[in-house]
Amino acid sequence: MRPAVLTAAAFIGLAWAAAIVHGRVHVNPFARAPAAARAPLAAKPIDPGTIVTSERSLGEVGYRVPLPDGLEDGDSLELRFRGALDGAKVEAFGEGPRLNARLLRKRVGGDTVVVPLAPGRVDVVEVHVHRNLREPPILRDAIVMAPIKPVTTDPPRAASPRSTR
Repeated sequence: MRPAVLTAAAFIGLAWAAAIVHGRVHVNPFARAPAAARAPLAAKPIDPGTIVTSERSLGEVGYRVPLPDGLEDGDSLELRFRGALDGAKVEAFGEGPRLNARLLRKRVGGDTVVVPLAPGRVDVVEVHVHRNLREPPILRDAIVMAPIKPVTTDPPRAASPRSTR
């Protein structure tokens, strides 16, 4: 009995080794699981009249951007400025019912700042642009990228109460 078990174990081991060597099976104990598929995104513009601009301190401009009501699990917020920011330091903070966190801190050279949003509900994003010795940045428009929620409708009603449809 023992030689048969050892022969079967050796055969299975050689088959796995051949599959790994020939690339049919990928074995990586440190690999991450593949990301789940995300829902398709839609761009929702934000009304410029709701954005509050303030001079926070000498050389720092703040933009308080309220996000649309009922936005859950938004993907990102894009702020487009009239001119390039030329390497200005940009910080973004998110506020919500269970959130008060820094979302972004980096230098931006172009005219678009993309702020990744935290999972869950984010009500307001406050963006600080440090404009040391630069012209004040003028906000052109703001867009939030949000997932498209599928429309759920009830199935059609049956023709009669006794129908099996």
